[in-house]
Parts: sequence; C-alpha cells; structure tokens
Amino acid sequence: MLKAKNIIYGFCKYTNPPKNKYLISLYRSEELNIIAVFPTSQHRAGVATPIHGSNIRDGKVISYVFDAGHPIGKKKDSDEDFSFPLQTTIPFDYCFREGEQDVLLRTFENPQVVGVLSDKEYIDLIYAFYTSPLTPLKYKPIFDKILQDYFSEK
Repeated sequence: MLKAKNIIYGFCKYTNPPKNKYLISLYRSEELNIIAVFPTSQHRAGVATPIHGSNIRDGKVISYVFDAGHPIGKKKDSDEDFSFPLQTTIPFDYCFREGEQDVLLRTFENPQVVGVLSDKEYIDLIYAFYTSPLTPLKYKPIFDKILQDYFSEK
C-alpha cells in the first residue's frame, strides 16, 4: 500500500486532534521501511503567494504546494485525474514520517490508496526535498538515488 507515489487517505489517529488526513509515500526500501509525508490544507507554504510546486523563500525551497483541482496524478486503478480538493501544502519543517508499513498504517483507520502521483509531480517533489535545507540530512542520499535512477533511465 505504501509504495512510492501512492497517496493514502484515512482517519489519522496520529494527529492532534485525530482527523481525516492524506499521506504521500515517497520511498519504500527492500526492508519495507517507508518514508512518507503528511500534507496539510492549512496555509503553511511559508510564502505570501503560494504557487503550485516548490515554494522558495530567501532563495531556499521551504515547501511544496498542490493547487486545488490541479491534476497531480491518477485516481487509484483509473485513468481519471487525481487532485486535492483544497490547496494542499507539504511544509518541509515537520512533514516526515518513517518506519515499517504496518506501524505507519496502524496510525490510520480505514486507510485507502486514493491516488498515484504522476512521474513528473513525484520527481519535482523529490527534487524539492533534495534541494531544501529543511529536509533532514539522513534522507538526502535516498532522494539523490531516486533522482539518479530516474534520470539515468531517460
């Protein structure tokens, strides 16, 4: 369920207060460890006028924004476009979750894959994480490998 590019939706018991929440899976290792991020519909882009994609302040990527209604991939098992219903932001200062799939999924009630990011959106997001000074250093080699693998296939 938590393979790279999957967008999961469900009732998240991890947040305070618990609520319906999206989770985007970025990476899954051979050992089944997951790196995922929680986007938010709160205004957390960190810039006055957020744009779709990387948002930059003082020359540094600080967040990634998905505009409401902007197609970012496909709905699960469908050719129909997937988009978030509200402007949705990944603020790089607190969004990361990691661990085993079962542990992450236990923080949700009824988690379901609702969408899959397009290759372009996924690579743009990974590149934003890779270049951001707010991304924890332990993830940078993983994001570098994802980018290298992607561009070596092109």
